[in-house]
Amino acid sequence: MRAGGEIRDALNRAAGTTLLYHADGSAARTGAQLLQRAESLAGALVRNGLREATVGLFYRNSAAAMEAFIATELIGATRLPVEPSAPPAEAAAIYAAAGVDAVLADHGVPGLTAPVLVHTDADPLNGPRWTTGVEVDPERTLVLYPRAVRDGTLFAIPTSYRNWQAIMRVNQELYRRGGYGEPLGEGERLLTMLQLMHVTGLVAGFPFLLMGRPQVLMDRFNAEAAAGLIRAQDITTVFAVPGMLDRIVARPGAFPSLRRVLYGGAPVSSDQIARYARVFGPVLSQLYGRYEAGWPLAVLTPADHERIRRGEPDLAGSCGRPIDGVDLEPRPAAGGEVRVRSAMTSPLFTGPDGWCGVGDTAVRDRHGYLRLTGRLDAMINTGAFHVYPAEVEAAVRALPQIADARVVGEPDPVWGEIVVAYVVARAPVTLEALRDRLRASLAPYKIPRAVRVVDRLPHAPAP
Repeated sequence: MRAGGEIRDALNRAAGTTLLYHADGSAARTGAQLLQRAESLAGALVRNGLREATVGLFYRNSAAAMEAFIATELIGATRLPVEPSAPPAEAAAIYAAAGVDAVLADHGVPGLTAPVLVHTDADPLNGPRWTTGVEVDPERTLVLYPRAVRDGTLFAIPTSYRNWQAIMRVNQELYRRGGYGEPLGEGERLLTMLQLMHVTGLVAGFPFLLMGRPQVLMDRFNAEAAAGLIRAQDITTVFAVPGMLDRIVARPGAFPSLRRVLYGGAPVSSDQIARYARVFGPVLSQLYGRYEAGWPLAVLTPADHERIRRGEPDLAGSCGRPIDGVDLEPRPAAGGEVRVRSAMTSPLFTGPDGWCGVGDTAVRDRHGYLRLTGRLDAMINTGAFHVYPAEVEAAVRALPQIADARVVGEPDPVWGEIVVAYVVARAPVTLEALRDRLRASLAPYKIPRAVRVVDRLPHAPAP
């Protein structure tokens, strides 16, 4: 397989088209400019001995971030992106556990043992343009998606070059054939609000690049700014988590340019769907997927949302029906665990029979709609993020005023679940003090939103 062949071909086809815009509306990169800068960055990486290496990425959304993602692919490397809101200590622990050869970032990162290479819009890292094709094993890891560090060992999900290509093709087909609502047409423009390292990159940001369609990059989400950008720049497509949509619909006014509002990461109620539909119109699609198995696996379409709005609330508890090309079934013999078979599944999580278990439990009704019923592990699903309690518990127990801790997920109407810490305290503790102490070691989404001081910890959830 030729590493980066598809993205290079796509950017050449869109050489004269502006594909990236800054949030202020100014043009950032045409296809030709993006490819030129990505190839120059790739040349610099090769010059630093990073061909087919493991490279950490630490970026907020920007044209330079896109270049960093593309450049690592062009040289046959493995990229390991870390959530840009993570404190330096957490980022350093992830990169050290992964043994990265270097970190490519938009700013210096203290505490790293690996060298840091800074590449930004204003100060690009340039080398001789890397136009050579690199042949890679299709099963080589392209993306190593970090979950948690436990006792110095990184738990991460590898996505191979073959997996990535399959995910990109699946999403392009869904856009072109109307799987996400209205088929792709003229005047399309994406607003990228979530960070590219997360699901938005898989289902929107990179598919739009491959289709030669423009997108506007927000470096971080702000509801008022997002609402203004949708209107001012005639945005047709967004991907968000429900908490984002709740904040956007709270702003007055309509969004007539929107053709697709994709969301996922947390359950929504029929009341939420009704609010979204009143503001956005009949353009909603709920996506269900997992990094180890692919995004998406199932879609609740705009037509399904309209049925909910018209009085079929039971569908609101569903995450849709499996998409074409994905075999998906709950396995009763394994407690109802969802298992998946497709070209998108990660080799590490796929058995010899080709099936990948995702840890969610579910049932399917006679019409094929999937309804999630729980998890086989204690993972907390908060918005677009997955939190592993053991990692947070270790950070909480390390605080001098805490004797012991247990971290759980509890239901929340906006985020699906929130992180809650039950603690046995040696000294008085408040939520504000605990959160303040944890900011140095944990990304914001991992920090408990509630703390309950108890004499005895609750029982751990059954595995």
